[in-house]
Amino acid sequence: MKTNFSGPKRRKRRSVFASAAILAVICVFLGASDTSAQGPAANSNASSHESERATQVRALNNSILQLHGQVQENSATPESVRGQASNVLAKRAAALQALITEDPKAALSFAFSAELLTDLAAKFPGSATQLESHGTWQGAIEHWVSDNFTRKQSLSVFRLHAGAQTLDLHFGGREPDLTISHEVRVTGVMLADHVAVMESTVVQPDRSRLSIPVSETQGGRTSFLFPARWSILFLLLSMLSAYRRHFLMATRRVWESGARRVVYVVACVFIVSSSSVGLAQTNACSTTGVQNTLVLLGIPSGVTPPITPQQVSNVFFDTTSGHSLNGYWQEASSGQTSASGTVYGWYTLTGSYSCSTLSQMFSDTMNAAAAAGVNFQNYTRIFFVFPDFSPSCGWEGFAQVGCYSLSTPSGTINSSTAYVMANNLIVRDSGVGLLAHEGGHELGLKHAGSLSYGQEALGAVGSPGTFTAYGDWFSTMGSATLALYSAPHRAEDLGWMSSGSNFQVVQNSGTFVVHPLEGSPSGLQALKVQRGTGNSDWLWLEYRQPIGNYDTSLFGVFSEVYSGALVHYEDPSTGAFTQLLDFTPNDGSWYNPALAAGQSWTDPYSNVSLSVQSATPTGLTLNVDYGAVLCSSAAPTVVVSPLNPSVYPGQSVGYTATVTNNDSSGCPASNINLGSTEPSGWSTSLSSSAVSLQPGQSISLTLGKGAPSGTPAGTYAVNLSAVSNSATSTGLANATVVTPPSVAVSLSVPAASFSRPGIVPITASANNGGVPASGVSVTFTVTTPTGSTATLSGTTGTNGTATWSYKLNSRSAAGLYSVSAQITTGSGSKKVASSILATSNNIMFSVQ
Repeated sequence: MKTNFSGPKRRKRRSVFASAAILAVICVFLGASDTSAQGPAANSNASSHESERATQVRALNNSILQLHGQVQENSATPESVRGQASNVLAKRAAALQALITEDPKAALSFAFSAELLTDLAAKFPGSATQLESHGTWQGAIEHWVSDNFTRKQSLSVFRLHAGAQTLDLHFGGREPDLTISHEVRVTGVMLADHVAVMESTVVQPDRSRLSIPVSETQGGRTSFLFPARWSILFLLLSMLSAYRRHFLMATRRVWESGARRVVYVVACVFIVSSSSVGLAQTNACSTTGVQNTLVLLGIPSGVTPPITPQQVSNVFFDTTSGHSLNGYWQEASSGQTSASGTVYGWYTLTGSYSCSTLSQMFSDTMNAAAAAGVNFQNYTRIFFVFPDFSPSCGWEGFAQVGCYSLSTPSGTINSSTAYVMANNLIVRDSGVGLLAHEGGHELGLKHAGSLSYGQEALGAVGSPGTFTAYGDWFSTMGSATLALYSAPHRAEDLGWMSSGSNFQVVQNSGTFVVHPLEGSPSGLQALKVQRGTGNSDWLWLEYRQPIGNYDTSLFGVFSEVYSGALVHYEDPSTGAFTQLLDFTPNDGSWYNPALAAGQSWTDPYSNVSLSVQSATPTGLTLNVDYGAVLCSSAAPTVVVSPLNPSVYPGQSVGYTATVTNNDSSGCPASNINLGSTEPSGWSTSLSSSAVSLQPGQSISLTLGKGAPSGTPAGTYAVNLSAVSNSATSTGLANATVVTPPSVAVSLSVPAASFSRPGIVPITASANNGGVPASGVSVTFTVTTPTGSTATLSGTTGTNGTATWSYKLNSRSAAGLYSVSAQITTGSGSKKVASSILATSNNIMFSVQ
C-alpha cells in the first residue's frame, strides 16, 4: 500500500534533517549487558523458557514489589524505603528498557498494570519518572537502516512522531510495512520514549497535520539482527502550531552468533544547529526514471581524503569503464531507472566531529555546498560521503527507507538520504555493491534474507522459520554483492516488472517458461505461485543467467544459481523483505539454493508441487501442479491477555485466551486440549478444557488463576498450553502479586447530638501506611435506634476523606445512632475483585 502526502505550505524548521534524528546509529559500538538482577533469586518464579534479560526484569519486579509491600503493611515508613526503592526502580527502568529493545513482547508481559503503576508513583513520587506508562500514540512514522556487511550486523529503526513526542517503536508483533510517511496508531507501554508496541494500525493520513515518518522485523520470524540498547538526546524541534518535536530513537533486535549475545550500546548527544528540515509529508519519490542524485563530500580539517571526487563520481555515475550505481540501476530495471547527478566537495569543515555528531557534519557540508552554489531543489536522492572515524562508527552505510520532505539551504525538497563511508568506495565493485544496497533502501527496499527450516526447504504454513537478514547472496539487498535485486522486489516494490507480462500469478496447474531475470522485460521473468489452495502464502520463482555486467559476478562459488529456479517465500508478514528458500537444505550451504533442472519438490504441507523440466540459456521450463487438498497438521496458536494483571494473595485474576486451529484447509475439525501448569501451586479454572475447531477457526476462552493466601509479592509466570495431534504450543503471560495495603479508616461527626429535621455530616478518613488514601471505596452503615440500617457507598477524595450527609426528617427515630464504615478494594474491572480491607471504629450520636 502506498499513500501520497501533501505537506502544509508553512513549516517550522528543525536541526539538521530527518536522518539526523537517526544518527544515533553512528555511535553504535559493541558491548555486553551490564546490569544484574536484584532482589530475590531470579529464577524463583520464572518460566524456564524466558531469556536472561527477562529473568533479570522479573527479579527487579520482585524487589520493588517487596519494598512496596513494606509500605503497604506499614512495617516501615516511606522515608525508610524510598532510597532503596529509588535504586531498584532505576535499575529496573534500565533493564526494562533494554528488554523493550531486545524482546518487546516479553517487555509487555513484565510491565506493571496501570493501577499498580499509579500506586507506585504515589508511594515513591521521587522515582515516578522511572516507571513505564500504558497508552496509545498516533503520528507519522519513518524507517532507517544501518548496515555493517563485514560483521553481518544490521540495525533498523522505527520512529513515531506523535504530537510533541518522538518515540522509538519496538514491535511485539508484526510491524507496519511502510516505505513513505504514514499516520500510524500504536498501543503499548512506554518507558523513556521507547515504546513496546502491542498493536499498530495504519490510519488515514491527516493532511492538515505535520508529522514525520523509521525497525525492521520479520513478524514472527527469528531474525539475526543486532539489538540496540541505546539512548539519545536528540535535537529539539520548534514546530508551527501543534507540530512535532522529536527526541530519542532506538531499535530492537537480537543478533545471535552461536551462543554469543551482543548488544549495541549507544550514548550519543545530538547538537541543535541552525540547519533545518521540514516535517511535512509529501509524495514518495518515483522508483522509475532518472534519479537526480546529489553526492556531498565532507571532511574534517586536517584529514586527508581517502578517495578523489572523480573516483567517487565514477562509482556513482560512470558507465564506460566499469561498474557504477547508474549502470546497476539501468541494468536491474531494464533501462527504466538510472542515476544522474554531480559530486560536490571535498568540503573542508572547521568543526570537530565524531560518530555521534555526524548530523552536524552533514549540516555543515550542506551549508558549504549551498555557499558554493549547489541548488538542492534539483535532486531527489542525496548521498553524504565522509571518511571513517577512529574508532569506527560500526557501519558502512546508513539509509532512509523511502522519501520524505526535507528542508535544505535551498528550500524544502522531497528526497531520501543515505550516509556512506568513503573508505568503502575505494574498491570499485564493492563500493558499487554498497551504493546499490543503500540506494535500494532509498528506493524503499528492505533486506533480502534467507529463510531456513532446518532439513526442509519450507516448513508448515504459519511456522516462522529462521530469517537471516543478509542471507540472500544473490541480491545486493542481501549481502551487497553486485547481483541484481530479486523478482519480488523488482515487481511489487519497484514497479520494474508488470503483472501478466513480466510476472504471472499462478493459482492453477500448468507449465510455464520463465526467461532470465537479467533480460529486458519483454517476456515472462517470474512466477508468483500460490502455496497451495486456500492460503495467502506465495512462492516467487525466478531464473538467473550470467548475462550482463552484474549477475556475472555470481560465477565461481555461486554458479549453481544458474542451474535452476531461485525461490523466494512471501506471506502476510513479509512486507518489503524478500526471503530466499534453500532447496538443498542438507548440504549446510546457502551457495546453491536453486531447485535445479530435473528436480521436483512437493510441498508436504499443501497441495502444490514444482518440477523444473529444463534450464537452458534462454529459459527455464517449470511445471506447477495442484493436487488434492491435503491435510497438514500444525500446532495451534494461543494468545493470552492481559499480559500482567495485578492480584492480591488469596484472590483470583482472570485472562482471556484466544486459541486458533492452524491445520490446513484439507483437515477435519481438530480436538484441542488445554491446560496450565504455571504458576506452580496456584488454582486454575478454564471455561473449557477442550475445544473442537475447524481449520483456521478461533475461539476465546476464560482462564482464571488463584493466588494462594500468603503468596509473596512478585511477578509470576502464567502459561496456557494447547495440544492438538501431538503438537503443542503455549501462550505466556504473567501475574503480579501485590501485598494488600495496610489501610485504616476512622469515623467522625462534628457533634454528639443532632435535632430533627437536619443533616448529620459523617466523615470517614482513610489512610494507607499513615498516608491519606485517595480513591478508596468506603461503605457507610448507620444503625438506627429501631435496629434498621441504611448504607451508602462513596469514594475518598484527594485528602483521603469521604462524607455522608445523613438526613434526619421529622419522622426519624429519636435515640442513639451507631455508625461504622468499611474500606474495600475496587471492582474486578479495576485492580482485583472486591474485598474488605479494613473496618472503622464505631461512633455514636444521639437524635432528639
